[in-house]
Amino acid sequence: MNTRFVSLLALAALLLAACSAAPSTAPTAGVAPRAVTMAMPFIPNVQFAHFYVADAKGYYAAEGLTVAFDYNYETDVVQRVAQGTVQFGLASGDSVLLARAQGLPVVTVMTNSQRFPTVFFGKAEAGVTSPQDFTREGVTVGIPGRFGASWIGLLALLYAAGIPREAVNVQEIGFTQVAAVSEGKVTVAAGYGNNEPIQLERQGVAVNVIHVADFFPLASDGLIASERLIDADPALVRGFVRATLRGMADVIADPDAAFTVALDYIPELKSADPATQQLQRAVLQATLPYWQSDKTTTEGLGFSDEENWRETHQFLRDSGLLQNDVDLKASFTNRFLR
Repeated sequence: MNTRFVSLLALAALLLAACSAAPSTAPTAGVAPRAVTMAMPFIPNVQFAHFYVADAKGYYAAEGLTVAFDYNYETDVVQRVAQGTVQFGLASGDSVLLARAQGLPVVTVMTNSQRFPTVFFGKAEAGVTSPQDFTREGVTVGIPGRFGASWIGLLALLYAAGIPREAVNVQEIGFTQVAAVSEGKVTVAAGYGNNEPIQLERQGVAVNVIHVADFFPLASDGLIASERLIDADPALVRGFVRATLRGMADVIADPDAAFTVALDYIPELKSADPATQQLQRAVLQATLPYWQSDKTTTEGLGFSDEENWRETHQFLRDSGLLQNDVDLKASFTNRFLR
């Protein structure tokens, strides 16, 4: 495991102790629970296991909440949270900054992944091990399209390495990254470090992986809420964050149990063949380090690092993606972690 990550067992013990000491906000008897919707940027997946565990173990109920999970694309998530049609969602830091620049008052209230999860992976035999290799003759870089985390990740990687965009042969391949690399349609492709490279390795293919986070500290995905909800009902936001972090701590402490819980929220996976289930169990295991960093020992899970946000803002400005400065202090908060 990367030395930046703390011991899972030690951290889990600390987190569980902290959770047990957290004040209860259980609803008063006779008071109906508050129904909220959590908008996901993807289909049901083991990467959302902490939400499923928090729901299944009654952590949301203890906060006086009933939660419905709604699955959609990230751009729709941001819009819906801003409009108030859903209370919470998951979105990357760059999405929050770009949304606020357009007048959409969304705020990251809890960081989900401490490290930006986008990677670029290819067959080891291709010898692509650094961003500079993207400029070699014959090397093609596959991305789903010029949008989302893959596109931002590529731009940030090139930005950090000082490589002009036009020096790289970029191919838009849709969401076919594993097949495109396996069949030689592209040399490397964008994906998530806890997903596509694992799929390729399970096919018996040796893989090289370039982690965007190793080159540039992009503010990663986090739980977002609208300014209106934060102002009108901060206790609701605090309760949802607290319950979700309890779920996250439980997944870290016992990923096998969490995987079993997740199966009830992912019907297609529950009925899948053993090989598919084993792959997704590996995906969950590979997800855990993304939730943690060296700062989680002092700041705790969910912490938003101001420096990452500042660096992300500067990158977006220098790249021309963000036309004007955005108020960073209003874009994220750690107030609901305590």
